[in-house]
Amino acid sequence: MDTLIFAGLLATMLGIVRRAARTKVLAAWWIMLALTLLLLAHHITSSLKLGLSY
Repeated sequence: MDTLIFAGLLATMLGIVRRAARTKVLAAWWIMLALTLLLLAHHITSSLKLGLSY
């Protein structure tokens, strides 16, 4: 999952560098932000189940 998010962020950066359409870049940005937040929530909740604290 981390690799997929990294690939999505890289694709978003390439869209910015290549000056792709603004709507495509913004859509990719928001999708990657949502996926990153979901992954973060998954990591935090799974570690809390293990009894880890931050």
